[in-house]
Amino acid sequence: MKLTELDPRWLALESGGLRVGLSFECPHCRSCRLAVLFHHAGRDALDDSYIHAHSPSTDHIWGITGDNFESLSLSPSVDASKSGHWHGFVTNGEIR
Repeated sequence: MKLTELDPRWLALESGGLRVGLSFECPHCRSCRLAVLFHHAGRDALDDSYIHAHSPSTDHIWGITGDNFESLSLSPSVDASKSGHWHGFVTNGEIR
């Protein structure tokens, strides 16, 4: 399945439009949205004030490569299994 099939949306700061995350439909149930926050290249995760303020645990920050939904890769995996949802990878725009 492709990420583009899951109605992906960028999460961005209103001031400056900095992309801070991504949300998309859960590939498992398609009834809820999953969201991830990005670690910004070249910055220590703890120094990112937005992420630090909204997610005190740096365990919930993903690395990103690619600049569009068709080429996007996230690391590590997205694991929403504790709440009964999808656990898997986004690699080169593909859901695995």
